[in-house]
Order: sequence, then structure tokens, then C-alpha cells
Amino acid sequence: MAPDTDRDAPDSPLAGALLAGAAASVAAALLSLPLRSPHDGLLNSASVTWGTLAVAVAAGLLWRRLRSRPNGRRTLALTMAAGWAASAVAASAMLSGVAEFALPLAAVAFGGAAVLTPPLARSRLAARPLAVAAALAVAAAVGVALAGYGDAESGRLELPPRADSAPYTKEETLL
Repeated sequence: MAPDTDRDAPDSPLAGALLAGAAASVAAALLSLPLRSPHDGLLNSASVTWGTLAVAVAAGLLWRRLRSRPNGRRTLALTMAAGWAASAVAASAMLSGVAEFALPLAAVAFGGAAVLTPPLARSRLAARPLAVAAALAVAAAVGVALAGYGDAESGRLELPPRADSAPYTKEETLL
């Protein structure tokens, strides 16, 4: 379904980008759940949500400058693709396993911002501050609510089995 656009609708690049970021951040937060995070406390759906929204703000600021240019959409898409490539290089240089976790999520963040920002910036929805605030609130709630889920351990406190001895037999437990 195409956004409700109108020639008379005000052009709101940042509001459109925030709407795009809200949609992309919910998708990225859901996508992050089955992925193996190298650090569940730092790289979880909440940080994915905030990172996606930050990418969207950057896309909105960039779209504000590019929107009147004849090749503005292409430049925005290429810049977002370059941002995704830069995040790939940065992720590879961090902890092991970060690239496998971050690259699909960055693709959703940068791709969602590149594709959705221009049409949403011209939508009537972007002209409604309460709608933008509601979309951001939903995205933040999803990200925070899902932060404790994913590939983390069960949370039960238990000691690992001793490696230097065999398991106890029935006779040993009676002594």
C-alpha cells in the first residue's frame, strides 16, 4: 500500500524519515530475535531500535538537502548503501560474531531509510506530529519490550558439570 501522498502535502523530510525509521526499527527488532548476538547486554533489540532510528535521522537530514535535486533519490539510496558497507567494515573490526548479527539488521535500517523516507516525507501522515510521535513510541516500546528475548541463555543459575570426575553413581550418593 502506497503512503497517502498529495502534491499539496507539506514536505517533511525529517518526519518522513522518523516514520520510515519507526517501521524499519520494528522490522529490525523482530529480525534480531533469531540472530546470535555476540553480547546480549549491548546488542539486543533495544539497541537495534535506537540504532535504526539514528540511521533514519541521518537519512532525513540528508533527504532534506537532496530532495530538490533531480537525482536525489538515487543519491540517497547510494549514500545509504555506502553507509551499510561502512557498517560492514566496522562490524568486522569489532567483536567476533558482530558482523553476522549486525549486517542483516543494518541492511534493514539503511534500506528502510533509503526506500521509505522520500515517499513518507510527502505523506499527510508526516505532517501530523502526533502520528510521528505515536510511531516512534510504538517502535521504542517494541525495541525495549523485546530486549530480554532472543538467543540468551535461560537465566538459571547452575554450575557446569565437573570435567575431572565421572557422574556420581547411586552407591556414592548413599555415603
